Amino acid sequence: MKTLFSGIVTLLLSLNLYATTPTVAEIKQLPLRDVMAQAESLYNQGAYEEAYYYYQALSEMRKRMPLNDWYKLGKTALAAKKYDLAANQLAPLLSKAKKFPLIHYEYALALKYKGEHVLSSQHFQSYINTHQQESNNDYVGLAEMHLQTCQKILKEKANTSAWFLDESKDSKEDSSVVYRAPTPISKHKVGFIECQTNKGTCLKKVYSDGSIHDLSGAAGNPTFNTCSPHIAADGETIFFAQQEIGQANYSIFSGVITPQGEIDNIKKLSSGVNRVGYSSTHPTTALTEHGQLILYFASTLPGSQGGYDIWYSIQTTDGKFTMAYNLGTRINGTGDDITPFYYQTDGELYFSSEKPQGYGGLDIYKMTGEKKRWLERQAHQLENPVNSKGNDFYYKKHGQGEGSFSTDRKGKEKTVKYKKIIGA
Repeated sequence: MKTLFSGIVTLLLSLNLYATTPTVAEIKQLPLRDVMAQAESLYNQGAYEEAYYYYQALSEMRKRMPLNDWYKLGKTALAAKKYDLAANQLAPLLSKAKKFPLIHYEYALALKYKGEHVLSSQHFQSYINTHQQESNNDYVGLAEMHLQTCQKILKEKANTSAWFLDESKDSKEDSSVVYRAPTPISKHKVGFIECQTNKGTCLKKVYSDGSIHDLSGAAGNPTFNTCSPHIAADGETIFFAQQEIGQANYSIFSGVITPQGEIDNIKKLSSGVNRVGYSSTHPTTALTEHGQLILYFASTLPGSQGGYDIWYSIQTTDGKFTMAYNLGTRINGTGDDITPFYYQTDGELYFSSEKPQGYGGLDIYKMTGEKKRWLERQAHQLENPVNSKGNDFYYKKHGQGEGSFSTDRKGKEKTVKYKKIIGA
């Protein structure tokens, strides 16, 4: 029966008697070489929307797709208005612009129709800059037209939504000291902040009036390079990272905040999170719908895409943590992905990444969901001016439209507060 069906479909295709393109499921019933031939034929005719279904079928029928077919799937998905798929297929090929000259234009077009106008503008501009000397290239004019549309949309958005960065404390700061990653105030009316000096990094206490004070113990000693404080939802458990004596790598520890604002009962997390020879740092926590604690963190554990990746582990009933799981390519790129922060109220994970599509350096990205159940197909950037050409990281959301992050956009790293005002 399958052979008969394949023969009928092949005959109808050869006679061009199909009123509509067959479904991917129907196409997959054909012999592989027939699907390849029909995909190539439709593509060469410029019938990209019809060709999409054949390339999609090929992607499900073959274990590995040649680079050319990978590109053609992205290009035809764009014609078929499958914009998420088009962007996902084309993004890994952006470095192959010599082989695929329209790649930046097509990727920008997919982003535009997805509503990602900032990133879309960057790629339209990149295409224009590269090809503006080509007098016979009509796509330069089209790119300029789309760029103007994106800029108009962004300008309209700016009229109803604006970010304000509070940098008023710059003049009062000691130029040899950098503060970053402030926590909320704990149940004992004290928070913590990372303090980097020329002697090393340590934690300090922050009281509700904003005053900063020294912390006792190893966490307050810059020799141990303690960093990345995070207070869990119970208001008294604190997580942080620290270099162990004689080692360059970091491990994550937990402790209990005392009524005096010190850190007691410090314990190194289990081997599911910390592994000899690898760094684990930048802890942040969330709660599942069943009340289990999830630890998100940055690590160089085996299986990382490149440098640091974002991982997660779940706390078990005995207080230990499970084997860590990589959050995958939806979040992690080929460069460093660091400083995760989970905002429990809205179920949002923020992190910084060196993804090549960014503004430059580390950019701040966002995903909604938990563990590996995310609403978006890919993490998306926060808008400018939160992100910049410099490094932007340690993003912390304190409430709706308010928070802080670290940046070195003006040459010197500092922590700034932000506020987003609707209707400004």
